[in-house]
Amino acid sequence: MTYNEKILDIQDHADTLRTMMADYLKAAQADAESGNLEASSEGMVWLLEALGDIKAQVREVDSETNPSLVTVMDQMGERRFEVGSTMIERKVSNYRSNWQNQVLVRAVVNTALDDIEPRDYVDQETGAMISEREIVAPWMDAVVERLLECAAFRDWRVTALRARVPGMDPDNFCDVKRSVKAVLRRS
Repeated sequence: MTYNEKILDIQDHADTLRTMMADYLKAAQADAESGNLEASSEGMVWLLEALGDIKAQVREVDSETNPSLVTVMDQMGERRFEVGSTMIERKVSNYRSNWQNQVLVRAVVNTALDDIEPRDYVDQETGAMISEREIVAPWMDAVVERLLECAAFRDWRVTALRARVPGMDPDNFCDVKRSVKAVLRRS
């Protein structure tokens, strides 16, 4: 059996499975409409359990197939190629987690304050010159503390961080997991 014949066979089985599940769901819904709620609910629970198992099996095959395709692409020396009307491209992604939010918020706030034209004021009691930044620092610290206490930061925009905090490598402030995947796009 050729690859094309095998994939057509898989698609036929998927169509059959989809039809079987739709028929099963219709029977469970009919049970509910006729008042047999216990049988209907049990049937839907069993269907959802079966769907969960099927999804897990599909994810498992996908998690084996995609890296295998990336390996083959590497062996071919290709980052991109076409099969019929499908464009396949090798993509690298970085997944960032466990951000050091306290450090990053303070860095962004401080660079924002750095952008403001510095001004000095005369302390009315001592006559000494005081920078505006010294005056607003306690308020900014209070704002930052409340922000960190109340906001749930999950992700940061890496490009914006690099632009707003010169010299910062955001990857130094989080855990980075790199993945390489083949992405398929139909033309």
